[in-house]
Amino acid sequence: MPVEESEQRAAGSERESFVTRAYRDGDEIAILDLFARSFPHAPRTREHFEWKYRRSPFGNERISLTFAGDGRLVGHYCGYPVVFYDRGETFAAHQIGDTMTDPAVRHVGRGPSSILGRTARHFYDTFCAGQVGFNFGFNVANIQRFSMRFLGSDRVESVTYRMRDLRANPFMPITRMQRLMRGYQLELVTKTDARFDELFARVAKEYGFLLKRDARYIQWRYLDAPDEPKYFVVAIRRFGELCGWSAFRIRERRLLWGDALFDPKHLGAMDVLLRHVVPQYPVDVIEAWFPPRPIWLDRALQSLGFETKPDPQDLGYMCVPFVKTDASARIAESLYYTMGDSDLF
Repeated sequence: MPVEESEQRAAGSERESFVTRAYRDGDEIAILDLFARSFPHAPRTREHFEWKYRRSPFGNERISLTFAGDGRLVGHYCGYPVVFYDRGETFAAHQIGDTMTDPAVRHVGRGPSSILGRTARHFYDTFCAGQVGFNFGFNVANIQRFSMRFLGSDRVESVTYRMRDLRANPFMPITRMQRLMRGYQLELVTKTDARFDELFARVAKEYGFLLKRDARYIQWRYLDAPDEPKYFVVAIRRFGELCGWSAFRIRERRLLWGDALFDPKHLGAMDVLLRHVVPQYPVDVIEAWFPPRPIWLDRALQSLGFETKPDPQDLGYMCVPFVKTDASARIAESLYYTMGDSDLF
């Protein structure tokens, strides 16, 4: 059951009460208003909210809210559940995003008693404890410090940022005949099917620990997403068998290689797919996140000319363990992730 709490603070001769509770139908109007005030450079649409928090196939409405005494929404902490695979086991975890507080109340309390602190604690108690393996997110330095000090979060590692400068190192286009001679066929995916489930089942053990990139996830995360610029997913087959896919997005003159899953027996498919896709767009650089795990993929990326550089935002992979008490150690040891695991892609 949702945890209800009411707190007060002194404000001169007045006292202002704050109530923290779980999301209720209709709260999205106040949430979108708070988002617009908190992030004026990136307004959030109603369609995005519905897709992300009410139409996910993995769970919905995992949202904690704090209201001031006059009914204003002043705090928001939430996450969307996704499924992870680790050595044959599957379990749910929360991707944390869209944490925000009204600037007018950021002076209220300190640490755990702040609006952000108490809203996060409600989320942990209501949606996480005993229910999910862990919470995770990709945060900048100031949020990292707050999360580690007051919210029980571990900073597991810095994000592994990879890039290839196409002005200095362009991809040579591959012709249709060259692809066909090697047995490769490419397709722009508009709807996923059982082939994507079969690919994940076949290769998951080669990655070890990763988000479950099956047909349901790809369809929801990329193909059903309402935002602009649109994602596009390209699949590659060899002699009729699906051997890999990638999700992309273009921002300005950057091609974001946001997600990928390939069969390690067909790593040549990565080169073919990129040589087909990249030359079609007027971009100067390809950017991606790929950790140095698994080692065979790290080597393949290096052979494709991707350089590893410090992340421009100094992002860190943050984890709060719950049921999976060894989550932070397992992540550092074995997790495969991409930009698409975050809400920044």
